Amino acid sequence: MSVVIYPPTLDWHWMKQRPQQLMRRLAAAGHKVYFCNRTQAARPVQTVEPDLHVVHDHERWLSEQWPAIRRSARGKIGVWCSLPFRVREATRDYAPDWLVYDCADEMAEWLRYEKEAVAAADAVVCSSARLKERLARSYPDKRIELVRNGYDRAMNLHAGPPGAEADPAVSEPGKRRIGYIGAWAPWIDVPLVRELARLPDAEVVAVGPEFGRKYGPTAGSVRFVGLKPHEELPGYIRSFSVCVIPFRVTPLTLAVNPVKAYEYLAAGKPVVSAALPECGLMAPHVDIAPDRPSFVQAVSRRLESPGDGEERRRFALANSWERRGAAIAALIGELESR
Repeated sequence: MSVVIYPPTLDWHWMKQRPQQLMRRLAAAGHKVYFCNRTQAARPVQTVEPDLHVVHDHERWLSEQWPAIRRSARGKIGVWCSLPFRVREATRDYAPDWLVYDCADEMAEWLRYEKEAVAAADAVVCSSARLKERLARSYPDKRIELVRNGYDRAMNLHAGPPGAEADPAVSEPGKRRIGYIGAWAPWIDVPLVRELARLPDAEVVAVGPEFGRKYGPTAGSVRFVGLKPHEELPGYIRSFSVCVIPFRVTPLTLAVNPVKAYEYLAAGKPVVSAALPECGLMAPHVDIAPDRPSFVQAVSRRLESPGDGEERRRFALANSWERRGAAIAALIGELESR
């Protein structure tokens, strides 16, 4: 089994996403994982799960502890990197035996670093069909693996009726909740959110941090509750009548495979999404709206007729992070055996 390093990219406790989920699965598979926080703090290494360690002071850890870890390692040294501009320094800092570049976003500003990252990687993993098609076309000689996002069964959203454990403090009495979980970012279609907030006897509840966009004033009834710990998200999701993915359609969002879609579906909730290819593949469990009027109409319809949630739950359970983890563990097993 390898020692696996995830270089400083984001913080362990900031919006549990693909990197945290995949590193958890590698640790569960027996690899010794070091997740290096982006925010630096003078704190000792924290063991959050067996074989999964969060590095808070990366520079000090790299100089004082990493050499001994490397000398005592019984397996190979691996790096799982999701930022292309981190690959060069990761190769320098850790001198890995294998490196995987995980391409999960189509960020335009990252593309100038991509060629170097792909060249240095032993394999490239990506999260959507659109990303795989582009990468395979651009780098025909490189191994490209599609590993989509998934549902975290530990959230327990799939257990119990859709309204179980709903948090009444989320909403005003009598309001039906149109819910969004995720960053309040430039790719949010704010005019669409304003229209949704004007639906009768409804409010929009947005759970997540500001990310390149301020919450700001919006017309209608919109409640911003900010970033919440991952373990609190099930209560919010269960309180929603309809869950939404109100994204603008851009090159970035066309390539995204939204984690939130799996979480919404696991709770059996009706989901309405903008016309994103990856969400289109989730139909009929997800309602796809090609424009604002059809989006508002779909949400209005689902407020009145949510539909049967059992098929939605089954879909989410069939696309769990455990299954994604098995796929990447198999890939790393091949890299270790070379």
